[in-house]
Amino acid sequence: MKIFFVTSKLNFETSGGSIEEFDLMMRTWQKMGNDVVAITAFSNSNSIPDKLPYRLIEEQISTPHLLGIQWGIYKILKKHESSADIFHIDAHMMLYGAGFYKLLGGKVPVVGFFNFYLSCWKQYASSLFPQPRIGLIKTLKNKLRWLAERYLGMFLANRLDAGAFISPSFMKMYQEFGLKLKHMFVMGDPIDFKKIMSEQGIDENYYVQRNKKTGPFTIFYSSRMSPGKGFDVLLAGFAKVKNKDNFRLILGGSGPEEKFVKKMVQDFGLEKYVRMPGWVSKQQIYDFYKQADIFIQADWWPVGTSISLIYAMIFGVPSILPGGGGLEWNAKGGATYFQYRDTDELARKIEELANSYELRSKLSRGAYARLHEDQMNFEWQIGEWLKIIKKV
Repeated sequence: MKIFFVTSKLNFETSGGSIEEFDLMMRTWQKMGNDVVAITAFSNSNSIPDKLPYRLIEEQISTPHLLGIQWGIYKILKKHESSADIFHIDAHMMLYGAGFYKLLGGKVPVVGFFNFYLSCWKQYASSLFPQPRIGLIKTLKNKLRWLAERYLGMFLANRLDAGAFISPSFMKMYQEFGLKLKHMFVMGDPIDFKKIMSEQGIDENYYVQRNKKTGPFTIFYSSRMSPGKGFDVLLAGFAKVKNKDNFRLILGGSGPEEKFVKKMVQDFGLEKYVRMPGWVSKQQIYDFYKQADIFIQADWWPVGTSISLIYAMIFGVPSILPGGGGLEWNAKGGATYFQYRDTDELARKIEELANSYELRSKLSRGAYARLHEDQMNFEWQIGEWLKIIKKV
């Protein structure tokens, strides 16, 4: 089968975990005997240090605007339809252009991977950091765009042949917005955790064997410092911990809200407890996970999943997470949970986990138990998704 994998870019050096997921999908399908071709729509953003095992076609959409992007996607699909058996797209970005292609009689089936929210939806925001004021005109424009995507956009999107989603709640969110595809599959986030463990020289007993009976305990979290990533909730919860001298907090990453993170550290008087190394390499991130006693992702949009959390699970680090959403679906028995954005309960969970050697060991083993389930097994995930692709 000739699978043309249309994605925004392949930046292996500074982009997030999605690039790792997409590359793993393409490599796995190639190993399964398929002919995989990657098409990057914004190729100026590519950064590919190593040779790829699949062919790459670099296209360039020149506009950042919604209609221009969708028209560009339509043209890319039309240009390559004589060579492809199926198109696989980044759904949240390319949904309407692909639907338009199908509406106008596109011959090649199109499937999408849904791992991000639509830009017309209310954007997720940090609850404790300053937020920009949205004026009346901007509010009206946002509402008009929502209406356009809800009714015209979904009319086009429903012409896709199949969709894969990162969590059950994420799929439900798209369904409630009007997406009704014949084939809809919960895929999760495909990560080759065994490969990472082998390369990093760890096994499933690594954390339990280094688990401490006494502090100080290292709390770790790293992500892009952008709205809703939870740095504010984490700091506010940590500020309420009674015995802060028993902890050190490492906050990795950089981004548009970095200045707010630094100011909150100062406002709470946490400078002696918090280290902020900024953006670091992937290997440095792995080294932080090897040192961490506790991982905390204190916020995220409720249906979202997290590559940072999956890395914590791979290194066996017990986690503290908000309950009831995509993060809990990721971790299951590998974490303890607090009520969404309740900083008092977060502080209690930090103290509880630090005070229990047994609970930390239990959660570490629970993380590996979850990783061994089919929904976290990348070969099973990608193989099942391929079965659906072959049906269409």
